[in-house]
Amino acid sequence: MDIPSNSNIRLTPGNYQFADAARDGVIRIVNKENITIDGDSVEVTGTGYEGFLIYIENSRNITIKNFESVSTYYYAVSARLSSELTITENNFSYNKKDTVGWIFIWTDQTEALGGGVLMHRCTDSELSENHMVQQNDGIAMYECDDIRIHDNVLNWNCGFGIRMNFTNNCHVWHNDCSHVNRLTDPSDCAAILLIVSNNNIVEQNDLTYSGDGVFLGQYEYSDIPNNNQFLYNDCSYSPHNAIEATFADGNIYKGNRCNFSHYGFWLGYSFNSIVEDNEIIGNFQSGIAVDRGFGNTFRSNLIKENPFGFELWEGGVIEPYANQFSHDYNIIDNVIEGNVWGISALNTEHLVAKGNTFSCNKEDIHIEGQAFNDTITGNIFKSPTLYHINSSSGDAVHAPDNTFIPMIDSLIHNRITGNITWMPFTRTDEPKIQDAPPCDMAERPGVWTIYADPGFGYRRDEILEWDYSAKKVGAASIKMYTPRGWDVGLNYRPSEDSLAVWNLNETDTLSFWVKTIKQPSFGFQAFHVRIGNTNQGYYEYTGATTLLNNAHNTWKRYRIPVKGNSTYPRATVGNMSLSNVNYVEFRADTWDFGYTLWLDGVQFKACNPTGIDDTPGLTTLQSGCYPNPFTEQTTVWFDLPQPGPVKLAVYDLNGRCVEVLCNEEYPAGHHETVLTLKNQPGGIYLYRLQTFGQVVTGRMMAGTL
Repeated sequence: MDIPSNSNIRLTPGNYQFADAARDGVIRIVNKENITIDGDSVEVTGTGYEGFLIYIENSRNITIKNFESVSTYYYAVSARLSSELTITENNFSYNKKDTVGWIFIWTDQTEALGGGVLMHRCTDSELSENHMVQQNDGIAMYECDDIRIHDNVLNWNCGFGIRMNFTNNCHVWHNDCSHVNRLTDPSDCAAILLIVSNNNIVEQNDLTYSGDGVFLGQYEYSDIPNNNQFLYNDCSYSPHNAIEATFADGNIYKGNRCNFSHYGFWLGYSFNSIVEDNEIIGNFQSGIAVDRGFGNTFRSNLIKENPFGFELWEGGVIEPYANQFSHDYNIIDNVIEGNVWGISALNTEHLVAKGNTFSCNKEDIHIEGQAFNDTITGNIFKSPTLYHINSSSGDAVHAPDNTFIPMIDSLIHNRITGNITWMPFTRTDEPKIQDAPPCDMAERPGVWTIYADPGFGYRRDEILEWDYSAKKVGAASIKMYTPRGWDVGLNYRPSEDSLAVWNLNETDTLSFWVKTIKQPSFGFQAFHVRIGNTNQGYYEYTGATTLLNNAHNTWKRYRIPVKGNSTYPRATVGNMSLSNVNYVEFRADTWDFGYTLWLDGVQFKACNPTGIDDTPGLTTLQSGCYPNPFTEQTTVWFDLPQPGPVKLAVYDLNGRCVEVLCNEEYPAGHHETVLTLKNQPGGIYLYRLQTFGQVVTGRMMAGTL
């Protein structure tokens, strides 16, 4: 059916089936202009996923709108060498679909995959408010220019939501391109693909749960600047890369969400990129990974809870890029928090890290290999488990004018290793020293952090929170849910303004309650507890996996002798002694299926020789307090095995009673009372709990009141 120019056609509503074995279009618009085809209430099916319902060539000012359904074709619409096309409010779904097989992304339009709309050498056109799902491509463009694509639903496809090969100057916004995947994994599918496509703006799209959120490739065309802008897209939950750009020059990535993917950003061999104001959280390998990149700027991003925050390196050579090296990075004003390595730079020269805030990383900056003219200045380093800066490079690293928290000269010396010039530095207030473990580390204000080895797992949010309902003692337990199946550590340290410096020589047992939810078929395959220092030394206690498996949906209490025994053999890594302990870490591994774990009553105390306490109920008098240390108020708790009289009083170190908190009958179970010290000096106080002829005492540290 050939359509003449200057036609306004409204099709008769109904269900139709038209074959197009010749692949030249059921409805043909060739060398025409000024045509509107309205398919309101029209449903059309093809046969054998062949051909097109509408074929447009060398035409202009063509509008296709309102089709109720077009399915079972190769593409619903194919257009080439045409301009001023308007395709709006159509449902072009369930066309050619392949759920398996690798996709070759460098092919031309003659090998297009099939789907909703195919465009070749089209210009100045608009596609809006269409529904194109459950096929290979939503929209595929080859050698197009100035195309506007917005407010379309292009999800649940098996190739690409939007494919752009050698396509420039387009604006893509407010589209849903989520859930683009194949059963074959990896397959190179993506929510949006750009191959040698430049000067495009891609903004405010839903690109989640797709093979890649964005995949941009410029291989062997790197002399052509990309200058694309990716703004405020959600690219999270990709099994591969939230955003991947390879061999690419001059792209801007701003305000995107790149969370819970394998990589947040993979920018191999890319250069002159600007990565700004993005959220990069909880990825399984790296937040930002760049192999042999240069001239890239990373500014004002939130980079949190990844194994690697930044992973920069110089990998194997890919021709014709043998002369490209890793150099000239600007990492400025980012928040880099809770990662295993904040920045890892291997053979990366002229790296500038300035104005960043590093907080609660296991190691803030790690440098290996060539590091000529690397500069680290004006940063704030807060409370790493191990090092602020750790360099094994023979090159000098310049690191003046940084702020280190907690600020203790000897500690800073321990946390900066290698050929590093780090003076002068900005002085801050001396930290509070936690010279003894608190009565219960699983209470506020302690800080717990998840540190995970690089690996795989289900891409869902991790949970780390205080649980005020599922608890065994005190006000709360610490709860962790992780979808990761590889080795995951749950690390304790005091509140951010405090430093743990524990001497455990007079302590013989680490005691804790634990409850788990395991994967039913396999359960846990490894369980370790570490106590360590800031010099990478630690003791690791290995427990049988049955300990966590037996805690499935029930609380179990275990006691680990700090010297180890046959139940908990102790291994020593690095230079470690009980006289200087700075953290405690619980580590578990579950056959790649993830788990939930609660900890409560974590404390160093007297030893049970068996190391295991399976008693399901409360059989002994227990007590504690939180927070500890405290400034004005702390909560003292106690658990009674049976009802009876209780007297709880607080004394100073001279034996003077400063307050009686209770002196009355209590029922069995858990109880809490608040202590407010008024007009008392700061220092150490003792609480004394008496009941049934038993006496339990505990120590608490009050700050200056």
